[in-house]
Amino acid sequence: MPRVRSVLLLTVGLAAVPACTAPAPPSTDPRVAALVASISEERLEALLERLVSFDTRHTASNPDPAGRGIGAARQWIFDELARASPRLLVSFDTYQVAAQGERILHDVVLRNVAAVLPGRSPRRIYVSGHYDSIARLVDPPPSAGPPGGAGIHWNVPDSPAPGANDDGSGTVLTMELARAFAQSGIEFEATLVFIAFAGEEEGLFGAHLHAEKAWAEGAVIDAVFNNDVVGGAAGGTGAPNTDTVRVFAEGPEDSPSRQLARHIRKEAARYVPDHQVVLIARYDRFLRGGDHIAFNERGFPAIRVTEAHENYARQHRVEDTLDGVSFRYLAQNARVNAAGVATLALAPPAPRVTSETGAPTLGRGESGYDAQLRWVASPGAVSYRVYSRPAWSLDWDETVDAGNVTEHVRPNVSIDDFIFGVSAVGPGGHESLVSAYVNPARRPTTVRTVQ
Repeated sequence: MPRVRSVLLLTVGLAAVPACTAPAPPSTDPRVAALVASISEERLEALLERLVSFDTRHTASNPDPAGRGIGAARQWIFDELARASPRLLVSFDTYQVAAQGERILHDVVLRNVAAVLPGRSPRRIYVSGHYDSIARLVDPPPSAGPPGGAGIHWNVPDSPAPGANDDGSGTVLTMELARAFAQSGIEFEATLVFIAFAGEEEGLFGAHLHAEKAWAEGAVIDAVFNNDVVGGAAGGTGAPNTDTVRVFAEGPEDSPSRQLARHIRKEAARYVPDHQVVLIARYDRFLRGGDHIAFNERGFPAIRVTEAHENYARQHRVEDTLDGVSFRYLAQNARVNAAGVATLALAPPAPRVTSETGAPTLGRGESGYDAQLRWVASPGAVSYRVYSRPAWSLDWDETVDAGNVTEHVRPNVSIDDFIFGVSAVGPGGHESLVSAYVNPARRPTTVRTVQ
């Protein structure tokens, strides 16, 4: 975590509140701690046992809401979310998808299942997993390597596809968080959307359709916590890992998604200190993808949470069964999500650090040799924190409480040598994501070839 250092500074802005009056970061918020503690390993196990009992959740399997297949599974998810709390607004997010490509051979009705917990503002924070499953048929028999290769047959919708870990684990994590947040009694600033996507295994269809609709409607999405393959503690190499989880975040290094990843690690260290969050500077695992990418591609901050050591022999296969899931480990990963989501949902929105034209509001001050930071005030913020680090470093290493202002000056500090960012702090001490001052991309040049 960044260290706080006393520095010579000048601040001007909305109200000349001394820096020392800024709310200190809470060691823990008792409300959030209680919410995190309410995550139940036993409920996660019961939910996943029921989800796997539908035998397959292939997107093109039986749509009937009774019996076996995806129709019954999604109706059960809907009913379970509605039963969790009257505060949750549960609905099907429905789309007609025409036959296309090699994985959707006929028209299907695709239904995401969403549970919305309204907040004081319309800005949204998502928690997601995908509830559809798939078990490929392979000729020759499968190896222990990652899914892929020749001789693979995907379109077998009636074959068993338990999908316990991929992604039953992410689905029941999302459902358990919906229950815990709705029953917590906390009034959140942000509106929370707990959503189980469909069509992920065919090309992220459910997430793409939902993200495109949200983008077209002008929705404000502060964060997407996508959970995919989060329950396996024993990796395919036989090396177990019960106290680490990975968070993948797209670049560049100061993207909003990277700020979200840093936030998750910071809050997990506070509320789930015995579980380590390892940040991965990639949008996803190598040459693979998940539902968060649909949001990344439309400019929304989104990350993927995935277990530390994957077992590829239990992905997209009939061997992806309950015995491959550690419910203690899954519960810990759910608590990491809960800490990150709750603290962000209680915070103000991140401040804007660009002009109306998109230029960074970072300059050299009147002297020409200072670092002068300006930002737009965030609704509900009572103070701001300024972050900095050397320009070759990946993690913030210094923090200054700037007070209730919209400008901050660091004398004799070069804006070329350091990266700066600003976060907004609410009355309870909860902090937004950091808005980084990003150097605009250089215009591409034309390369002439000499003959």
